Amino acid sequence: MTAANREQTNLNNGYTTPRESGLAEIKLKSEYPLDMFKEWHQEVKKSGHLTPDALVFSTTNREGRVTSRTVYLRRLESDGFVIMTDRRGRKARDLAECPQASIVFFWSYLKDGDVICSQVRAEGAVVELEPHQFQDLYDNEPLFCKIRSHLCRQGAPVEDWQEYKARHDELLQQWKQGENTLPMPDHFVAYKLIPDVMDFYQAWGTNIGDRRLFVWDKELEQWTSKRVQA
Repeated sequence: MTAANREQTNLNNGYTTPRESGLAEIKLKSEYPLDMFKEWHQEVKKSGHLTPDALVFSTTNREGRVTSRTVYLRRLESDGFVIMTDRRGRKARDLAECPQASIVFFWSYLKDGDVICSQVRAEGAVVELEPHQFQDLYDNEPLFCKIRSHLCRQGAPVEDWQEYKARHDELLQQWKQGENTLPMPDHFVAYKLIPDVMDFYQAWGTNIGDRRLFVWDKELEQWTSKRVQA
């Protein structure tokens, strides 16, 4: 391929021949953004996407240092997004200092021969849930996750891998023999992000993406929305 051919390919977003261009359009079925999220989330699940619940969770400490990591959505509630973590880790320390966070979902999947790219961002306050509010989430965790909650101190160094592995095997054996039911430990915690901003982006095929921005109006006590350029 010549340099000119490569340049033309790049200009056409990876296609070797020119393609049509258009504008994607997000059509609102509800003025409530969490309803819109639920609709998109369900479509992604139906597409066979392997990680529909994965999200990037960003926090900041009192010095303003931002940290991001990928976690899983454990439950979608009527007013926000629930995640779980280790109270002794950095997320919890950051949230103790600054109880605000931002999350991002990004999904890419095929539908009717086109690649659909969807992104949802949410920002807002984060509240810590009471143990009885997420006990069921812990109870439904797979075995390896329960072992992890008893074995791992999130972010701590592993001084001796063999010793660490032996402790894992000991916990597994105790569970198999009925000696340890692996109850929810005190450091296991769940948080809920209650959004006051939600931003939806979607594009498909060679259409230019569309965006819908929702902002919670405290005075009116309602969501307002508008289309913004991608």
